[in-house]
Amino acid sequence: MGGLSRKWLWTLLLIVLLSAAACGNDGDKPANTPGPTAEAGSPSGSVSLGSGVGLNVGAGGGIGSGLPGCADPNDEECPMPLVMDLDGEIAAGGVSVRYPDRYFDAAPGEGEVLFVITPAENNKYERAIFEARFAESVEAALATLTEPETAQWTAGTLTGTIGVQRDETQDPPVITTVGAFTLDDGRAVVLTLTATGKYGWDVWSQVYVAMLNTLAVGAP
Repeated sequence: MGGLSRKWLWTLLLIVLLSAAACGNDGDKPANTPGPTAEAGSPSGSVSLGSGVGLNVGAGGGIGSGLPGCADPNDEECPMPLVMDLDGEIAAGGVSVRYPDRYFDAAPGEGEVLFVITPAENNKYERAIFEARFAESVEAALATLTEPETAQWTAGTLTGTIGVQRDETQDPPVITTVGAFTLDDGRAVVLTLTATGKYGWDVWSQVYVAMLNTLAVGAP
């Protein structure tokens, strides 16, 4: 069987497993209807890959420029990234974002964290956690990473930088992705993805990009 077929089978298997788990839990999952404090972006789960400069999260889920992840889209062990409907929304401190409510729970954060989006009970595969916060600047936000690979990025009306750091010393590996975008007052709004598991980043990278496209900042 060719590499492409194996990649599709891997992806289909994961989606089937997630869907099967979700069917038995949707009725028990409480509705998350936070009052939005900022106008959200497009509710669509579609991804505009042209919005990113330098990062390629296309077929194979890899980073074509050599950033962490599967750099070779022909690698049969690199799964295709998932595309999910962004059917949930969370807002706090003037920052809002849409996320896949079927597979994630959103809640207010603590301290500097505005809100956190964590895997729901029916999402038990290749973990991912999303967090939003403000930073003094884009540079300050990226300073939390150790020697990250970076690329310029545009998310809606926001422009900034994405940095990716892969920590192979942990088991399973941990990949931290920080998207930091400049605000008019010089600060930055930051959306961080921490993915664990052998394929964590490859599976959730496209969901992260789609969420960035809905990131919005307004009055707190």
